[in-house]
Amino acid sequence: MNGKRIAKETGARIGAFLQEMSECTSIAACFDCIFNAIPDGAVFVDLQRKIVMINPALENISGYSEEELIGRTTEAFYVSREAFEEQGRIRYNLSVGEELRPYEVEYRRKDGTIFPSETVGSVVKDDEGNKIGFLGLIRDISDRKQSEARLSELECMYRTVADFTYDWEAWTNLDGTFRYVSPSCERISGYAAEAFIENPMLFRDIIVAEDRKLWDTHFYDSIQELGLREIQFRIVRPDGEVRWIEHACQPVINDKKQVLGFRSSNRDITDRKKTEDELRAALIAIGRYKEQLEAESACLREEIQLVCNHGNIIGSSNALKYVLFKIEQIASTDTTVLVLGETGTGKELIARAIHKNSRRKKRPLIKVNCAALPADLIESELFGHERGAFTGAHARRIGRFEVADRATIFLDEIGELPPEIQVKLLRVLQDGEFERVGSSRTIKVDVRIIAATNRDLEQDVRNDVFRKDLWYRLNVFPITAPPLRDRLEDIPQLAAFFMDRFARKQGKTITTVPARIMEHLQQYSWPGNIRELENVIERAVINSAGPKLLLADELRAPQWQEDVAFKSLQEMERDYIIQVLEETNWKVSGKNSAAEILQLDRSTLRSRMKKLGIARS
Repeated sequence: MNGKRIAKETGARIGAFLQEMSECTSIAACFDCIFNAIPDGAVFVDLQRKIVMINPALENISGYSEEELIGRTTEAFYVSREAFEEQGRIRYNLSVGEELRPYEVEYRRKDGTIFPSETVGSVVKDDEGNKIGFLGLIRDISDRKQSEARLSELECMYRTVADFTYDWEAWTNLDGTFRYVSPSCERISGYAAEAFIENPMLFRDIIVAEDRKLWDTHFYDSIQELGLREIQFRIVRPDGEVRWIEHACQPVINDKKQVLGFRSSNRDITDRKKTEDELRAALIAIGRYKEQLEAESACLREEIQLVCNHGNIIGSSNALKYVLFKIEQIASTDTTVLVLGETGTGKELIARAIHKNSRRKKRPLIKVNCAALPADLIESELFGHERGAFTGAHARRIGRFEVADRATIFLDEIGELPPEIQVKLLRVLQDGEFERVGSSRTIKVDVRIIAATNRDLEQDVRNDVFRKDLWYRLNVFPITAPPLRDRLEDIPQLAAFFMDRFARKQGKTITTVPARIMEHLQQYSWPGNIRELENVIERAVINSAGPKLLLADELRAPQWQEDVAFKSLQEMERDYIIQVLEETNWKVSGKNSAAEILQLDRSTLRSRMKKLGIARS
């Protein structure tokens, strides 16, 4: 009784739904007649797959009466629990109004006999668009003699259902003509169903020219190898609008294994494609920003570490004051700067000071140590690479020049660049352009370049190991970092700075550098420059137990320094005066002149120049 009550209530909901649809189609008014007259077994189940309604044909096929089935699940029809659950998964994946394509499945009758059937199902909704159950049609195909008649019935049923499907349905014969085209084709393509039936080539003609080869291949493969096939292509409507179509087809085969044609469904996925394109573009943009942020984050971490390790430019010697003067001159421009000097003289601090006082200071200074990277990786590090560009390139990577866009890049040890990379760097200097490794797309950047080297690049040019044109591009505004032996008066400030920093780091209180220790520090030649002084002070702090600094070892040049052939005092004086003159563009007197830096009277300087044979060539 409970099952009949459920059937009555669900039937009422279906009747109300069909009554509302009756203004659109006459088939709704005849639903009961059709339902009971269908020769195949028909069953309506609720969302729990409990049987609500069956027709007489299903009683005949299954051997069950209506009273025995109403309220039970359809598991009674299946040969196993697994088959019942599998079909349930298929049904519950159906969307409202979507039809389950005909499929073969084995069912069990009341007497236990198993018979093959052809089944088709669809979702039924109420007047509010909610799912209320599933309608299933079951055909016993045991009797092969009735296959042709049943195939005709199936086609008729298909037509009845397809005429009201939202997608563009069709039945295509093997010769390419259409046996059936659903009315939905006009809404999607702009052409009436009769137009395709009268002119079968119209279907191919409205496909966008670039997609016709795809369609031709699909049509040929569908005949050669039977099975479900899906493709996507574009069509052009009569009004010129382009729409994306998702086409799915499968062969129609009779009992004799003969292919009668193809049943196809064409769905308009234009809106979905637009959404996918927008999402794809957004993901690309997000990926680009993510790479940029990750790269900048890495560079900022390096920046923080380097700032903590190196502090500020410290000193008050004339040699250092001149460097600071040149930094002030060039910082506000975008001119390329070449920082020269021995190892450990603070070339990187000069680069950072230039960037800090430039218009690009709000973005990070991107550093690349050209000597620290293998030759086969430096191109990827500078310019980036695409996925699969070389072995190990599992993902796309943006290079340092891309990260440095609208910022400054510091190329340390630039004299170590391989010749093939020098060519690419020259192009960036000239045009601001490059390509990632494995890509042909040109990337344009706005980057200021500061390069540094401890090599004699002019000699490298003469030895053909450094490009002359690159040298001229880099040597626009050279700045020479003076060695520590030329700024001995800065040693007390530097020593105090390093002592304070390392003492705080190690939790010690060291306040004094004894005069004897300072004398030793100022008498030493410092072949390792400021970096060597920093290391000596760190060892001394470790060695000191009280408030006074104690050196940990004797200051002496490394063994490889002891055999150096020293110049005479006169030679050193001549070289230094020439160096200062070159730095001041041979300005002997006046503000920022060689005489001012050397703290000599201009007449005294001219006299020494004459004595030492110094003249501008």
